[in-house]
Amino acid sequence: MRFTVEPQTGHDLDRLITALLNATGVVRRVIDSTEYPRDADGAEAIGLVAERLRGVLSLLTEHRSDADLDLATQVLAETTLLLANHFGLGGLFAGES
Repeated sequence: MRFTVEPQTGHDLDRLITALLNATGVVRRVIDSTEYPRDADGAEAIGLVAERLRGVLSLLTEHRSDADLDLATQVLAETTLLLANHFGLGGLFAGES
């Protein structure tokens, strides 16, 4: 399964940025639409959102190898930490500054 990511011409980095923006926009909407108790702490809220995402994303395991998922995870983690550190948000992650 392969999808076209804009821009179709140009650098792969531009397509990575587009995919990242699209993914974060969708995840933000899932976060906003997830119901949890008013007194829920961050970990509980994250757990509820993760459970909603897990149900859908488990479909990836039918089409992608563990190695594919590991690579995607590493690229996403590196991207997140690089951006967080650059924009002064590195302190949000344990062990990062």
